[in-house]
Amino acid sequence: MNVKRFVAPTLEEAAKDIRKQLGKDAVILHVKEVMTGGLFGFFGKKQVQVTAGIDGPSHRNSNVSREGDDKQSPLLKEANRHLQQLGVSNRVLKNLQLTAQMAEKQGDARTKEELLMHTFRASLQLQPFAQKRQQTLIVAGPTGVGKTTTIAKLAAKAMFEENKTVSFITFDTYRIAAVEQLKTYAHILDCPIYTAYNEAELIDLCSRQTADLILVDTAGRNYLHEQMPVELIDYIRQSASCHLLVALSLAAKAEDARHMLSRFPKELVNGLILTKLDETASLGTLCELLYSEAIPVACVTTGQNVPEDICWPDKEQLLKWLTGGV
Repeated sequence: MNVKRFVAPTLEEAAKDIRKQLGKDAVILHVKEVMTGGLFGFFGKKQVQVTAGIDGPSHRNSNVSREGDDKQSPLLKEANRHLQQLGVSNRVLKNLQLTAQMAEKQGDARTKEELLMHTFRASLQLQPFAQKRQQTLIVAGPTGVGKTTTIAKLAAKAMFEENKTVSFITFDTYRIAAVEQLKTYAHILDCPIYTAYNEAELIDLCSRQTADLILVDTAGRNYLHEQMPVELIDYIRQSASCHLLVALSLAAKAEDARHMLSRFPKELVNGLILTKLDETASLGTLCELLYSEAIPVACVTTGQNVPEDICWPDKEQLLKWLTGGV
């Protein structure tokens, strides 16, 4: 097992170093504050020392601190209960609880919400989503995740809030209902809509559009067993203005959502569309995705109403949700 010790001025910097050197699957084993520098123990600088390693079945110290609940402060007990209720995997829960323990020792948090904020900031990969003026957005994801409805919401925002021109391309010819649904939205919004029956037609249609925003609705696939067509992957890779957004349901199991995401080339995924926030009482899947993946959240949908039920959360909004402020 690869075990390393990290020393950094803050919890957040220590967590970044751990991820950089050991990867996202690293497990925090021990934390404490240390004094570095100075002379004869004086004028030293207080820093955080974290021991971390790659988790393995034979490692016996990867559990959360052995201190009993009776030795934890009321603040830490509250935070740990909240983390348990998120419904994340044991591996992620252990690291979050140890990070909360380390954050409490720093003494910067006076409430449960502040302690959780420090914990999530140090543990999660919160990347900003950058949207360019002229672009093609290809929306992919499993069947029933809400791609077509979300595309209509994206179009409405682009037209009415950003004064952009929009065109639709449907690549979902497997479900007639999906094509008709998008045609209805296109008629209401007065947008052109085109249909592609294979990868070559889709690429040709994308290259000939002049609208500010081209939204491509792809067929839902069983991404637990399938992958994107190679031709489409190559086109996205070669086109500077073409971006891939992957739609995942927050009501799905975190393990399934992560596995579906693994079927896409990570370097090509520009953002996540997270759907069905209104259909889950737990944000474990959101927490797991932000913990494991350095992919920006482009938008989150909160219902079926078009165009209302969608939001574009920034880093602070995601943190507020995870601390209980949905």
